[in-house]
Amino acid sequence: MVAVLWGALSTTAAAQEPAPASTPAPAVSQNDDTSWRNRYAVARERLLAGDFADAASRFDQLAREAPDANSRSLAESLRDLARSWARRGLTLVRRSYLGESTLPAKSVGERTTDEIAELYASSILYGVGTGLWLDQHTNADTAGGVVLPMVLFSGVAAGTVALLDVGHPLKYGVPQSIVSGMNLGFEEGLVLSLWNVSLSDPSSHWQGSTIADVIWASSTIGAVGGGLLGTTLGTTPGRASFVGSAGLWTGLVTGFAAAAFTGSGQDRAPTALLAADIGLNAGIVGGLLGASDVSPSIARVRFLDIGGIGGGLAFAGIYLAAAGKNPDAQAGFGATALGMASGLVVAWLATQSMPADRLDTGSASAPPPVSIQPILAPAPGGATLGVYGTL
Repeated sequence: MVAVLWGALSTTAAAQEPAPASTPAPAVSQNDDTSWRNRYAVARERLLAGDFADAASRFDQLAREAPDANSRSLAESLRDLARSWARRGLTLVRRSYLGESTLPAKSVGERTTDEIAELYASSILYGVGTGLWLDQHTNADTAGGVVLPMVLFSGVAAGTVALLDVGHPLKYGVPQSIVSGMNLGFEEGLVLSLWNVSLSDPSSHWQGSTIADVIWASSTIGAVGGGLLGTTLGTTPGRASFVGSAGLWTGLVTGFAAAAFTGSGQDRAPTALLAADIGLNAGIVGGLLGASDVSPSIARVRFLDIGGIGGGLAFAGIYLAAAGKNPDAQAGFGATALGMASGLVVAWLATQSMPADRLDTGSASAPPPVSIQPILAPAPGGATLGVYGTL
């Protein structure tokens, strides 16, 4: 009985004992809140203006002096955003100022408009070639039988490009890789076919259907191989175009040079074409090995192509004008080879100051920088310690 009574008295006393008063939150004056919001508006304007370093500093100060948890969280989020953009060296540019620049596409790792337009054009040519390849096997003898397969396959090829690109654009540089691969494959098949036809033994010549098979198969393999390499290894339009130009010009220069040093007219064509094929493949290998280090813009590759064309035509024209009515074939081939090589060298030296087109590790396609922030928040009976951030 005594124990029960004592327990009841203890319970009553505990119930009557006043609860400890909670510590009131510090009051925030109206002036302090207004000052914080004004400074927040200034920091936000600096962020929108593109001065990310200054904005990050302002938001950091605002986060430390925030009047409440929501305001502090907002300031910290914008501070981290401004720091990330400042660290990655980004800037804000009006979209209309860029025109046909590749920067918008490159920043998100997507193909440029020029790339996809060139791929569509090449796909139509591929469809025409596929139609001609089919005509060789069907022996079409009517206008409709010749033309309709070309129209059909052109539509199928362009539609395939659309299916691959629409809704999920191809990666930056991949369309140009496909185009360069297809061009190199076509050149390979064409040179091999011409070499076979130039052989002195008519019995070893390929039939028309075999020539069509070689050219179509090499073009297809080149297009597929170029696309796979560009997708898996990563590339830029300039690198892909550089590989294509390296193969083309190395093949042409070696072919014309071989023709210049081959005396017999009967042996000149097969020797020159075989040398051109060897040079073509050597140029492809060299272009693949050197493209990453050089990493030219596609504009620079176009200037190199102009240099090769202009140099070859200029030297050939000067020689023909100097030779008069009795030009020598070997000398003409030699002058053309020398002109192409000289034009390429001059164009290379003249375009050295052009900026390279390298894959930017700070683009949106690259992993975001690691950002980790500690958290210390009050909780009933203590506090919660943790971290948050992006990995």
